[in-house]
Order: sequence, then structure tokens, then C-alpha cells
Amino acid sequence: MDTIFSSASNFQKSALKIIRISGEHANIVPLIFSFKPTQPRLASLRKLHDHNNQIIDNALVIFFPGPHTATGENIIELHLHGSLVIEKKIFQMLGKQKNFRIAKPGEYTKRAFLNGIIDLTQAEGLNDLINAETENQFKISMSQFEGALSDKVNSWRANIVFLLSKLEALIDFSDEDLPVDLEKLFAKNVIDLLTDMKLSIKSSSFGERLRNGFVITLIGRPNVGKSSLINFLSDRKVAIVTKEPGTTRDILEVLLDFEGYPIILNDTAGIRSTKSEIEKIGIKIAIDKADKSDLILILSDSENFDFTEIKKSSRKILIHTKSDLGKLNKKNVHEISIKENTGIDQLIKVIVKHLKSLEPKENALLTRERHVQAVKRASDALKRASLTNLKINPELAAEDLRVAATAIGSITNNIDVEEILDDIFSSFCIGK
Repeated sequence: MDTIFSSASNFQKSALKIIRISGEHANIVPLIFSFKPTQPRLASLRKLHDHNNQIIDNALVIFFPGPHTATGENIIELHLHGSLVIEKKIFQMLGKQKNFRIAKPGEYTKRAFLNGIIDLTQAEGLNDLINAETENQFKISMSQFEGALSDKVNSWRANIVFLLSKLEALIDFSDEDLPVDLEKLFAKNVIDLLTDMKLSIKSSSFGERLRNGFVITLIGRPNVGKSSLINFLSDRKVAIVTKEPGTTRDILEVLLDFEGYPIILNDTAGIRSTKSEIEKIGIKIAIDKADKSDLILILSDSENFDFTEIKKSSRKILIHTKSDLGKLNKKNVHEISIKENTGIDQLIKVIVKHLKSLEPKENALLTRERHVQAVKRASDALKRASLTNLKINPELAAEDLRVAATAIGSITNNIDVEEILDDIFSSFCIGK
């Protein structure tokens, strides 16, 4: 396998820069740059030379011998001055070596996965951690990177493998009667697994939203202050504000952070009867966007908050704008004034309170669709197994358990049928 290298810091000019080299041949880097080898895991100052024996830079060099490294391979880090010229010279020297090449995107993490340092969910958590922009995104990604989801998935799988080992032993000794306690054990464990998996699937939408953003859409008639509110919240003019009705036609989207929750806030066309075909299209898009949102903010500068176009089942917050001209004093209607900057902080707290009410108690969340689909496949297989008569067809139940174990294992990619045999030998005195 090639030895790979790339900058572990940014690709711009900076005070410092780190170049990481990972692979079987990383230990020849001292020969490439003509410096004395360093002691493992000890930062040492070395002069790096080019092929003409000219000094490229004075660098701190650290050698990490595999397999106990971030990638499971030999790693050398060069801590350099942040000149782009220095980086270019280092890359040129490394690129000339046989079996050395620039790393592809994500290749260090991929090698860590292939070498068993982390599993797939931890790799995904690391990627989310790097891209986290809010406090809550940071918390869930760190939790996943630290193995919270892996632990949960592995617990499910271990339980399934345990049941499968019991059935495999029963099949091997089919002339014996089915133990009564096995039937009860099987039923209880399957029910517990299905219950736990159902809860995880239910809470997965929150996990995905926390990664990608909660969609909140502003709905109202023309000139009620939707564009003014979105401009105020984003602290910049993303929407055109005029006295002319129907100015907003397309969906205007801004990304915000409400107390750690990532928000995708959408400004939409004003809802009204119109002869303009373009405006009709904009209104339809607005209704469709609202119906697919996690939360709808219905804005009105009067007492009319009725929009029959919006689904009754949608979650809504009613907002009376321009309260500086007079408040409604109606229950369940939030008063704001962009002009006087009143009620906005309270509105954000109401939105955050709603989002918190959706948050599940557990921190091991399914954060991707592939996680959800894998758990659904496992659940379907477990349901089939639970309906099988163990006395008559233990083989069918065993096959469904294998399907369930494989589906769950695909989440972390921890699939090994030998575990079943290991569990049999440790649980039963086969051959005694």
C-alpha cells in the first residue's frame, strides 16, 4: 500500500504548518530529507534538506510507530513554518519517492477504519465533529466519535449473536427436546431488542436534523414583516423589503444558530389571491416548503392567522408582527416588533423550547439514513424470527437472526460469523 502525505493544517499561508506522512515507508523520511532519525513519540528539532542539500526548513519532527497511531500505520509529522514555498518543496521531495503520493480526501480516516482503529460510526462522527458549527452538533458528533453509537449497536448485535448461538447449538443437537427456558429467553430478548430499536428509529429524525439543521419556514400574507424578521435574525439583508406586495417569489434560506441548535430559516412568498402566474408558483412553493418543515412561524399584522392551505397537523407558532402599533393580547400569540426590537429574544426562546421538547434522552442517536435502514432491516428479521415456531423450524429463526446480525453489523461494519462459534464454545460444553 502506498505511503500517503498531505497537509494536516490549512493550505494557506500561516504561522505554522503540519505535514503528515502515513504508511509503511514513513520511516525513510529522515533519509529523504537528510536528517538524523528521531526517537519514537519525541518531538525533535531537525534541519530538512532538498536533493541539492540546501536547507528547506528547521522543523519539529515526530515519529509515531504503528500500529498504535491514528491510522494504524507508521506516521511522521513535520511541524514547519507556514510558508507555501516550504510546503511546495516538501511535497516535491516526497512526490518523487517510489510508492509515495498525496493523500485523497478522507484517506487517513479510511485507513484508520480499515486498520481497526475506529469503526464506521466513529469515522462518521469524526467527520461531523470537523464540520460542527453549533454546540449541540459538537456534542452529538463527539459522542458518536467517542463510541456511544458503536456501543449501542454492538450491544444489539451481541444479544442477537447470543440468541443465534443458542439456536445453533439446538440445531446441532436436534434429537434433544427444546429447553423451556430457551423459548422464554428467546421471546424476552427479541421483544427487548425490538422495543429498543423502535425507540432509536423514532428518535433518528432528531439526530439527522441536528446534523443538517432544523427547517423553520415563515408564512404570512404580503407585507406582514417576514423578510424584515429574517433580515433581523441573520443580521444582514438577505431579503428585499419594500411596501410593494409580492416582492418575495423564491425561497430565501439562511443558516442560523439558536442556542446550539442549527436552524435553516426560510422566507417565502406572501400568501394571497393573485392573477400573477409567477406569484402563484411562488405561493405554491411556499406552501410545499411549509408542509415539509419542522416548524412553521405564521406571521400576521392583524388578528387573522388562518391559512387553510397549511396542514392542520403542522407544528406552528403564531406571531403578531408590528406590535408597536398595538398588541393583540391573545393567548398563544407571540408579540414582536422589528422596529422597536422587542419580543425577538423571547421568540427565539420559544423556538428553542420547542426543539428541546423533541430531543430524546439518549445520546446514542442514529444520525444517518443508512443507520435507520440497517436497524429497520434488523427489526424486520427479528419480527420474522419471533413468529417462527422454534420447536419445528429453529433453522428459519436462526437464518433470520443471521440477517439481523448482518444488518446491525453493517452500521459499524463489524461482521464476523466466527463470533457465533466462539459464543457456542464458551456457553456450552460441546463434546463433553
